[in-house]
Amino acid sequence: MRNQPLFGTLLLAIALLANSGPQKERRTNYEILNAQVDTLALAVSTALTHEPATSVSLITGPLEVDAFVRQRLLESLIGRKFRVIDDSTVSNVVRVVVPLVEVAYSAPVSSHIFGSSDVVRTVRSDYEVEISDSGRIDYAKSFSLVFSDTVSESEIPDLESGSYSFLHGRLESKNLFDTILQPLLFAASAAVIVYLFFTLRGS
Repeated sequence: MRNQPLFGTLLLAIALLANSGPQKERRTNYEILNAQVDTLALAVSTALTHEPATSVSLITGPLEVDAFVRQRLLESLIGRKFRVIDDSTVSNVVRVVVPLVEVAYSAPVSSHIFGSSDVVRTVRSDYEVEISDSGRIDYAKSFSLVFSDTVSESEIPDLESGSYSFLHGRLESKNLFDTILQPLLFAASAAVIVYLFFTLRGS
């Protein structure tokens, strides 16, 4: 019976290892891309203010990601008191091209005996903005906005919440440790736990 405290301590240590890792709530890919488009919208609004312009015509591409960026830009421009119209002959024209929106997860940067491995998440969006007035280009600039952090593989489904396909990333292939050695190490650890359980129980 005197070995029970030791066994209890061992189980507590194992539980702590299993629950170790990032616990804080992380921003979703949707929230991160929203923040990047807000940064873009602020730059566009500032450029329009310097024109100065009160009415704008917004032109974007036909893809799903273009529609996402367009909607966020519209909300930002209207919120900043710009009048958005379809007639480009009587307004400044804002043309936005979105060459890239990408979410990627690295190969594991740290592995745990218990629980999922950690990977680096990268959310990147590139934009090309052109503002013209009566065919004359007054402003042209490219933007590349990048956000990176470390997340657990188990968090990825929650981070990719939403139906937008461009917010679902690719996961780099795992290395030898993650595919072979880590499962073997886990199995060996489980065997040691079982052995200790019966050894201490029989003492």
